[in-house]
Amino acid sequence: MFDEQRKSRRRPVSYTAWIALTSGPHGCVLSDVSETGARIAVEDGDTVPDTFVLLLAGNGSARRTCDVVWRERFQIGVRFRPQGANNKAATIPKATALNETAAPKGAAVKSV
Repeated sequence: MFDEQRKSRRRPVSYTAWIALTSGPHGCVLSDVSETGARIAVEDGDTVPDTFVLLLAGNGSARRTCDVVWRERFQIGVRFRPQGANNKAATIPKATALNETAAPKGAAVKSV
């Protein structure tokens, strides 16, 4: 077994989000989240850059800058950077039902 290294409690979710890449937004699914980070299901963990912006709202109004701390083929673990001027506060709504999804208007997104 390994020692738990998370500093805040995580909760399971199934929430659609988007990784902002130069080629456009790529769909992903948050599978658990805490105040300091998340586990994200992705199409290919090796193609996700070490640092990226995670869009939590379809219109881009809620976002978090993330640093990848571990990666597997279809999942990555990220640490959220401290919020600042370029990192608007974003929280996953507690009332979010499992499997709830919404795509940004006009965005072509790849789903996991």
